[in-house]
Amino acid sequence: MRGFRQPNRPSAGTLRPSLVGAWESSLRILYIQKDPFVNAGVTALAAYCQEQGHESYLLIENAERDLKAAIRRIDPDVVGFSVTTGLHLWALAVASRVKMWFPNVKTIFGGMHATFYPEMAKGAAVDVVCRGDGEDALVEFLDALEKGEDIRQIKNLWVREPDGTIHRNPMRPLEQNLDRFPFPDRSLYDNYPFVRDQKTEGFVTGRGCPDNCSFCFHVGLKKVMKGLGTYSRRKSVEYVISEIENFVARYPLRRIVFRDDTFVVDYEGYVKPLMVEYRKRIGLPFSCLVRADYMSEESIADLAASGCFAVKMGVESGNEYMRNKIMHKHLSNAEIVEMMRLFRKYGIMVQTSNILGSPGETLDSAWETLEFNAKLKPEHAWCSLIQPYPGTTMQDLVMKEGMLPPGFDPDEFEQSYFMSTPVDVENKREISNLQKLFPLAVRWPVLIPVVREAIKLPPNRAFNALFKAHYAYSIFRINDMEVTDFLRIGLYTRNYFSQTTF
Repeated sequence: MRGFRQPNRPSAGTLRPSLVGAWESSLRILYIQKDPFVNAGVTALAAYCQEQGHESYLLIENAERDLKAAIRRIDPDVVGFSVTTGLHLWALAVASRVKMWFPNVKTIFGGMHATFYPEMAKGAAVDVVCRGDGEDALVEFLDALEKGEDIRQIKNLWVREPDGTIHRNPMRPLEQNLDRFPFPDRSLYDNYPFVRDQKTEGFVTGRGCPDNCSFCFHVGLKKVMKGLGTYSRRKSVEYVISEIENFVARYPLRRIVFRDDTFVVDYEGYVKPLMVEYRKRIGLPFSCLVRADYMSEESIADLAASGCFAVKMGVESGNEYMRNKIMHKHLSNAEIVEMMRLFRKYGIMVQTSNILGSPGETLDSAWETLEFNAKLKPEHAWCSLIQPYPGTTMQDLVMKEGMLPPGFDPDEFEQSYFMSTPVDVENKREISNLQKLFPLAVRWPVLIPVVREAIKLPPNRAFNALFKAHYAYSIFRINDMEVTDFLRIGLYTRNYFSQTTF
């Protein structure tokens, strides 16, 4: 069994000793995040930095009464942010405050937005941008800082000098052996009991995705990483099972979520042997994300026998032209209907995922999506508004069709993709209202005639409140989070839910 290295980390309230040589030489990196949830990328980076001799810490801004004082107690050498488009504006604002409070601290940005928009290195609050997988690049960066060596030639990094000069380095080959890295370090969150004590935890079995959905960031990442090695990679079965075993031994769980974008890929060669070991050594109820065309009755029966109680499955649109020609899912209505029948047969709950407002969407095709979901009768029907995120094929299509406001800038993306879209689609107001009432109408189809009239009204807080309420219900119903955990997050982070538009 693979051993787990427990990080030897002082508490966040411990000051760095002033005596030279009091501890073995190392740098301290502090990750700051906004959301009160475990960030899988950050835990992976922290574990590798710890293994290579550097101390890792984490702060959740919304859970800190005095962020400046919390940073001072940790006394970091580097402050890192993992950012997606929309969230990057919050991170830049926090980084500006950090640089004002602690001018000698280096800031480094990674994540999807940094990978697609490394030009953010031009910002005064940004010292370094890391593109793509960050483990080796981050450790090389910390090692170089510690030794006083040149950081300007490290692959994957864009480095800004004080005079504004930016050093743009090429990408390194993708690591194919994911077992080389230590288990993610979730002890980063031990200072936050409302995160640490949650009874549901997410795990990923790999990186990348074999599919090319037009709305998904994976298409763009494949372009960025073309020629650098196989994009879609997985950890070994033994690694995944040992990682879960080690975590459960330290933090008792009631259920697990496999957060891979598509969990059931290569059923015979990977998922089937994984389920054999999972049944023998873990045995906890779990949920996962699936594609209908990758599933079969055998695989669904196997998932059910192994403890799968819920899946999230992409429908995207009830109109096959929209789903396949615009969203590139290559999936028929008949396939989805059949898989829904099989999931129901084996007692697995289903949450469908849907998107409204893509190029070519009409009010009629949006209604097709709602009515198709009502026919499917999922436990919950999730629906979002299209967001042409950087690097996606959808962004290219939207720009080609001239469907963005004149002069639209990526900084105008909101953190949430639930409440609005920048895309100028026909009947935008009605489609936006329909998205808010979508879960309600799917759950209770008798309300569809009422919803047909209601969407003609101006957007309003009542529709938003109904959407948020049903979203919260789905969290409990599909069991990504227990009610007690949900309430504790709201309690301990004070104004998180009032700040976030879900």
